Amino acid sequence: MLADSTPRASLTGRTAIVTGGAGALGSAIARRFAIEGARVAIADLDLAATTAVADAIAADTGGEVRGIAVDVTDLDALDRTAAELETQWGVCDTIVPNAGVLALAPALDLSPREWNLALSVNLTGAFFTATAFARRLVAAGRPGTVTFTSSLFGVRGGRGNAAYSATKFGVIGLAQSLAADFAHQSVRVNAVCPGQIETAMLDDLFARRAAQNGSTASQEREQFESRIPLGRLGTVDEVARTFVYLASDESSYVTGQHIILDGGWQVG
Repeated sequence: MLADSTPRASLTGRTAIVTGGAGALGSAIARRFAIEGARVAIADLDLAATTAVADAIAADTGGEVRGIAVDVTDLDALDRTAAELETQWGVCDTIVPNAGVLALAPALDLSPREWNLALSVNLTGAFFTATAFARRLVAAGRPGTVTFTSSLFGVRGGRGNAAYSATKFGVIGLAQSLAADFAHQSVRVNAVCPGQIETAMLDDLFARRAAQNGSTASQEREQFESRIPLGRLGTVDEVARTFVYLASDESSYVTGQHIILDGGWQVG
């Protein structure tokens, strides 16, 4: 399924921050937000890569998009970024803590460094991002949304997924807790749980599993697809449209929820 440029739910007048924005999913979310009329700040570690993605999205959509370098594990840096964006564009009312890393190893082979990196980026980084930007949103008395990126492995565990799954379970608990904290301030908080989506991260997963199992990446991919009732991997644009729904007024009574996009994996 190819991405298109057809608006489905308006985000006109919104200002969005998307972390992990230089990656496949982050850039797809940013692109879809721009199509829907939002001003979008894309944040990632590499300024050159982030700026290139932002420029490409702006050229493709005609939207106002900019790239920013920030480390989501650095709360002070996130506070500075939030302040800078507020000065230039006004308060960010559409917050997407999307930055993440994959940690795939059997639990007994998982190093403390791998565990700590996954926890620091996927969970602590998500918390820092959400609170750094939501604090300014609440202070301004503005309604808004926080939409986290969790995972299918945030609702179920899996072989070799101890670190990744633990952090993504944590993201859902974080989303539910912040939803309760922010509800009386009209800030809705939800999470999206992608299943098997066409990304470089999934290609890396196939390669790692192939190395572990003595197979090939193609065989690992075929095995995954055979377990999906819809018979295919999902696309980043399909996931991005769910972020648009949760950021828009189309979901005005939705908070504290997680939406799973897995092609029927869990029920098949």
